[in-house]
Parts: sequence; C-alpha cells; structure tokens
Amino acid sequence: MYSLILWFIRALVSSIICLLIGYLGIKGISLITEINEFEIIKGHPVATSLFLGGFFIYAGLAVYGSMVNPFFLSQSVSIEAFFNVTRLVVVVLSFIVSFIFGSLLYFVFSKLNLFDVDLDDISKDPIAVGAFLFCYQIFLGLIIFSSLNVPLG
Repeated sequence: MYSLILWFIRALVSSIICLLIGYLGIKGISLITEINEFEIIKGHPVATSLFLGGFFIYAGLAVYGSMVNPFFLSQSVSIEAFFNVTRLVVVVLSFIVSFIFGSLLYFVFSKLNLFDVDLDDISKDPIAVGAFLFCYQIFLGLIIFSSLNVPLG
C-alpha cells in the first residue's frame, strides 16, 4: 500500500509541474504572436472548446508521461531523493527547445512568407484561433510526453 501511495504522490506532483509548464507555454505563445488569442476566442463556444480540448490532450499526455516516469521523489521507492534532477532538466530543456522551435516556426511563417500565407488571417476567425491553440497544445504535449519517456542512462 505504501508503494501505491508513493507512486500516486510522485505522479501527481510531476503532473502538476508539467501542467504548470504547459500554462507557461500557452502564455508564452500568446506573447510571441501578434494575435490576442484569448480575447478573440472569448465568447465563442467552438473556439473555446477547441482551446479546452487541446489542453485536455496536453494534460493527458503530461499525466500519462508522469505516471510512467515521474521525476518527483526520483525513481526509487524512497523519500531520500526528492527529484530526479536529470529527468526534470530534460523536461525543462525540452520545453525551452520546443518554445524556441515554435517561435522560429512562427517567425518563418509570419515574417519570411515562405509559403505565401498571412498568419494575420488566423485572427479573423475565433475558430481558427481556437484551432491554432489546440494544435500548439498537442505539439507541446508531445514534446513533454517524449521528454518524460526519453531513456536516461
């Protein structure tokens, strides 16, 4: 029973940290774009549900990864070590790299005009903004999930 409770606590704390990272990612993407995403989707049920659905997918990936490989209380059934620092660093660095990569992609699409599309068109429709946020959260969720599952050794 002790092992089960400890596993649950490890997964819970790791999941909460990953969800906070996701929150920072969403706020960060809102800062680098020229779109006021949350103001645009406010009051639009489909756009809001896309945003929320994306967050549920992100949360599911983060919680699943945290259950399989939590970084809180290390990888042993012991209270001695509080964090598997290596795993936590991998998660944080993966988030930073994904944010830089996401920013770079946004720059390529919006400023360099490689594909001859105008990203400002997204802001014309709340559903498009909701879909943009939905896709970003899946992108971030996959990054966090993979960083939680990368072999350390």
